[in-house]
Amino acid sequence: MAQEPEQRPTTDSGAFATEVVEHGDPNATQSIWKPALKEAGWAFAIAAVLISVIYALAFKQIHPEFARFIGRDAAPITANGRDFISVSIGKGKQLGSAYVVEDFNDDEAVLYLPRGFVAEDYPFIKVNLSGFTRYSKAKILWQRDGETETHALEFNRSGSDVTQIAMVYGGEQYAGRINAIALLFYDGPALGFENNDDVDIVIDSIEFRPFSAMRVAEQIFGDWTNPPLWQGYSNNIVRGIHTNGMVFPNAVANLLVVTGLAIVGLVHFGRKWRAVSPPAHRLLATALCLCLYGWVFNDVLRWHWRIEQLIDTHERYSGLPLEERIRNNDIRCAQFPKDCAAHLLPYF
Repeated sequence: MAQEPEQRPTTDSGAFATEVVEHGDPNATQSIWKPALKEAGWAFAIAAVLISVIYALAFKQIHPEFARFIGRDAAPITANGRDFISVSIGKGKQLGSAYVVEDFNDDEAVLYLPRGFVAEDYPFIKVNLSGFTRYSKAKILWQRDGETETHALEFNRSGSDVTQIAMVYGGEQYAGRINAIALLFYDGPALGFENNDDVDIVIDSIEFRPFSAMRVAEQIFGDWTNPPLWQGYSNNIVRGIHTNGMVFPNAVANLLVVTGLAIVGLVHFGRKWRAVSPPAHRLLATALCLCLYGWVFNDVLRWHWRIEQLIDTHERYSGLPLEERIRNNDIRCAQFPKDCAAHLLPYF
């Protein structure tokens, strides 16, 4: 005669265990992601420190173009805006220690600074100014000793100011004795704006800066937070930095994620090798959190850029008829400088 299995009383703890197995622990998700986020956070921070140290130690190998500027015994030089001499300008004046550009001469304004220096002493130059609108462009010009040719680099705009410019990207043209420099302001390609949109440009000073880690950090930060607004593609593919930038932020973000993952992997392997109890979460959870930190790192840099795009779009096109919008478009007017292809309206 078959015997029925013995019926054992179910305790409270047994019932809870059964419920956890059947329905899942309500705190399980939190117990996985919270430690994974913490682990990814310290791994990301350690990776940032490690990459910064390696970058500093291998700077000459990563940026060989800076080699001739390093180790120079040069002091910073500052010149006031009033030291500039107007060469081609519609209207301007000295105001205290500054110089004010009130009107362009036709579509440009050129100011000359008769100051000689050795290029290798100053890889960075910073022009402190205000009133520089998005509708104008600016370049720094220089002339080498014994030459009549003029060389130029374009400034990168930041609000109504310009960022520090890395003169090292002037290449072989920025070498040896420099006789003088000049600032060139000129209208952008859009025909709907001229004369800096009738806003005065106030030049406070110009700084000639020798090489230092602080200047390199400032240059990289300025590159990352002021990328070009538009590139002209239908889906607006834009470089992470302007043409004369030093380091791409996307590359740094990827390195931070990969290095952080390698650090966490070594820690997990070490715990396993020493027979230490492993963490409650899997390595995959930490890897996903590291990707999240990398995305946040990149996106934080982009928000300033997106806001600038919004402002630029609003000022150029909001509430205007199609003809005016076309004349306010830099990309279209650059391709058709005569009339921004007005003959193709309203079809194109």
